[in-house]
Amino acid sequence: MPDAYHRVAADALRTFAEELFLAAGTPPDIAECVAGIVINADLAGHPSHGVFRIIGYMPAIERGHMVPDARPKILDEKSGAASVDANRGWGHYAAQWSMRLAIEKARETGIACVSLRNYSHIGRLGQYVEQAAEAGCIGVITLGEGGRGVGPAAPFGGTEPALLTNPFTIGAPTGDDTPFVSDFATTVVANGKIRVAREENRELPPGAIVDKHHRPSVDPDDWFDAGQSVIFGGHKGYALSLATCLLGGLTGDFYPDRNRMRGVFLAAIDVGAFRPADEYSRNARSFLDGIIDNPPAEGFDEVLAPGEPEQRSRAEKLASGIDVPDAVWRQLGEAAAKLGVTPPG
Repeated sequence: MPDAYHRVAADALRTFAEELFLAAGTPPDIAECVAGIVINADLAGHPSHGVFRIIGYMPAIERGHMVPDARPKILDEKSGAASVDANRGWGHYAAQWSMRLAIEKARETGIACVSLRNYSHIGRLGQYVEQAAEAGCIGVITLGEGGRGVGPAAPFGGTEPALLTNPFTIGAPTGDDTPFVSDFATTVVANGKIRVAREENRELPPGAIVDKHHRPSVDPDDWFDAGQSVIFGGHKGYALSLATCLLGGLTGDFYPDRNRMRGVFLAAIDVGAFRPADEYSRNARSFLDGIIDNPPAEGFDEVLAPGEPEQRSRAEKLASGIDVPDAVWRQLGEAAAKLGVTPPG
């Protein structure tokens, strides 16, 4: 935690974010959706995808890189599949809209997939598999992009950037308020976490980045000074990163000049198409409880399943508030002043 920060109640922070988005030209329903997703990332313990990101969203709108009132549109549709264009609008809204579409189709077909193109930053991917799990579905979402000179990461065995962080996320219902949610970048750390580390003046974990001379570093400033992210798991993480690009390539976004491929892929699997939904959820919870009922190793207090840390964080921050680093709060205040919005407190 940085030395100086503002602690703000989650509801107040959500209202503030919504007011900023409205003032920037976002329709009320989209502003409400995006603000909820952004604040939920902070509540889940992932500030790299929370209000910190707003300081980048506002300039993107000003420069015309993001269209705040754009809505997603279906380009092509079949019974169990759809291609969606986000029209350079809010990525959070487009991703939630696309997952809802996948869920609706999965109700009819058992499994449904949606490709999403022309999007802006879509936030924390775990949000959308939680959405699927709440609807009684197993959800999958990936975001992949790669090509010559693209992103912060070199391929396994290479030295030049060619891949984004390319997250892979899957969630499943467990019959309670803590679904299974596995949400990870295929780099050791996501870009946003590097940015947050710099704002909080702290080091990165060893093995996360290299400097511009390809030497290991823990200093976030080295990453900004032409450094690179490291793919996790060697050749295995590298293969998974490429897989997200190939799934994303279903959008048709391919640029031959750099062999660049990109896109978001979403899938929903209706549990009820295979087993009674309640039975599956009970079995999933029992299975996970059995896994975590395991003697903790040295240095650990307990064993947890994916999704549990986020739910604990959510409960804690709903009660105590969300800590926003002073540097981020100052920049949010500057953005608010431009738009005539008053920050909470």
